[in-house]
Amino acid sequence: MATMRRLRGIMRVEVVVVALVAMLILAMIPPASRRVRSGASREVCRAHLAEIGRAMLLYANDHQGRLPQPGGRNATWGRVYRWDAPARYLAFGGAADGSGGKASITSAFYLLVKYGELHPKDCICPGDVGSMEFKLSDLPGFPEDFQLTDAWDFGPDAPRHCSYAYQVPFGAARLVAESDPRLPIAGDRSPWFLGPAGEPGPFALFKPDPIGTREPSEAAMRGNSPSHGREGQSVLFVDGHVSFENRTDCGLDRDNIYTIATLDRGGSPIGVLPTRVNYWPAHSKDSVLIHDPVAFADAPPAQAKIVDSKDLKETVVVATLDCPLPEHKNAIWCSTFQMAWDKFKDDLVGEPIRLPGAEDLADRLNRGAFPTADIEPRSYYANAGFVKDGIIEQIQKDMASRFPGEDAATFDPRYTELPQVALTYAYLNVNVGFAYPYYVNDRPFAFTGSQGRKADVTSFSTSAPYVNNTMVRGQVDILHYEFGDTPDGDEFIVDLSIHTKPYQIILARMPKSATLGETRRALQERIARFKDDPDYAALSKLRPIDSLTVPDVLYKLTHRFNQLLGKPFGNERWRDFYLFEAFQRIDFSLSRTGVVLKSVAIGGGTASRSPQQLAKPRHLRFDKPFLICVKKREPDATPFFLMWVDNAELMQPAVEKK
Repeated sequence: MATMRRLRGIMRVEVVVVALVAMLILAMIPPASRRVRSGASREVCRAHLAEIGRAMLLYANDHQGRLPQPGGRNATWGRVYRWDAPARYLAFGGAADGSGGKASITSAFYLLVKYGELHPKDCICPGDVGSMEFKLSDLPGFPEDFQLTDAWDFGPDAPRHCSYAYQVPFGAARLVAESDPRLPIAGDRSPWFLGPAGEPGPFALFKPDPIGTREPSEAAMRGNSPSHGREGQSVLFVDGHVSFENRTDCGLDRDNIYTIATLDRGGSPIGVLPTRVNYWPAHSKDSVLIHDPVAFADAPPAQAKIVDSKDLKETVVVATLDCPLPEHKNAIWCSTFQMAWDKFKDDLVGEPIRLPGAEDLADRLNRGAFPTADIEPRSYYANAGFVKDGIIEQIQKDMASRFPGEDAATFDPRYTELPQVALTYAYLNVNVGFAYPYYVNDRPFAFTGSQGRKADVTSFSTSAPYVNNTMVRGQVDILHYEFGDTPDGDEFIVDLSIHTKPYQIILARMPKSATLGETRRALQERIARFKDDPDYAALSKLRPIDSLTVPDVLYKLTHRFNQLLGKPFGNERWRDFYLFEAFQRIDFSLSRTGVVLKSVAIGGGTASRSPQQLAKPRHLRFDKPFLICVKKREPDATPFFLMWVDNAELMQPAVEKK
């Protein structure tokens, strides 16, 4: 009995031990299984990024060493306009000359699908929960003959079809295969932008580990990609190798690959979070890998309504640079009407045009010939002829060829119904994008017109909270600066981006002259004189303590030069003709990304200082009347657009954010 009891006791202990061991084994299976799955996920992810690296090399070989850079030459980050467009400029919303537009990060990867033989499945990381391979067959009703290589992005919901982040591809510094081979170029999703798996974590809880720390701390792991459970991220480098990094400070000089460096040189283990507006690397060795947020959508850009100049109370359009400027009004001049007049005068009439009853303006136009050498041939078109000889068809054919992305040239019925119609036509299309877009000013900007009336308007600036603005600030060239009796009385002239070529955008806060032509000459004199200033070196650059703020200017104007309408020609062979149309349209925008100018003109005839002063911060605020000048980047080039901004009638009212 005793033996039996002992055996039974031993058996009971054995059962307990076995049960505990079994429980331990069972408890260990899920974490081990997870590690196996995690390791497999990493290997697949590594293989996909390696395939992306191979495709990038192939792409670079076919594109003069450049790595994928979507959009136009100066595109900015945004949603692709038409992912299925038949042409690149239509896809990204740029100009026909290859400039401007918006592009997504996913569209950069899609260039590898289109041109680098990459398969869409290679853009998916298994650990990126919620993402899925892009397939045209999943889009109902899509044309069967449309191929993957016909698209420009991963469909209408692109962020869910690409798991990877990419080095910011926008701006003047093109991504090239010859970049530092140690530079991270792509990797798993950033932890700081919304992904398919959910919201980003709090940046305030992220803290990089000190140098020499063996295993990453929990605070350091908060900065890792969510695609691998915050354990780390797969990173592709310029030289093509892929490695799994358990910390984010794996860029050059311990640079954080997902943030903007806070130093002008070198890396920043913490850095500053990029945003949808401020995402530019601080310098050429700063890694900033970003991805498109899920539900990626731009705020609708401000759109100007087409307005006839006769409905504006504080704005005039002038035909020539020597027309007198009225008091307390904006004054706009664009070269297209002069170009159309020149074509009519030189190609059809063959001598200065005489218009009895409008002699003064006709004489000004005859004297004011625009030198077309001061504008690139790709930016304009001008022609003149008789309707009976097919000039309308010729203009429409030429415009469709030269500017295929623009609306077709149209003419009202008078041109075909009236007898013996002679037509002159000029068109201008210029898109000048800043190398580094300025920052949106979230606060209303108070602009004071010449009559003292203040208006709160939208604006852009070189400054923004918690960003390194070195690149944006560095593109500004101060062409003239003169201290006034008070800071509010300072005069200054700035080139908004020294990188823009072949055109230049100059703003000048200075006194107005009697005409735009005289104001322009005063501008040139100030610029020339400033170079002899003993403080030129100190004043010509926008220093970190300085700032620049500019109001947005946006409008679409139609105008008729009524002084000319109905006037008969005084030229001998043209006495049976009169001018029945003298029309000009000007679409203009000055914003944080640059200047866009489109214009058409149609004419129809039938029958010294103290060190203390220099050390003070300068705030270059265009909050008073100023001049806008757009011209070729040559010292003596004639501008093709001048505007004296006197008041806020053509600015965008600011709406206070709640």
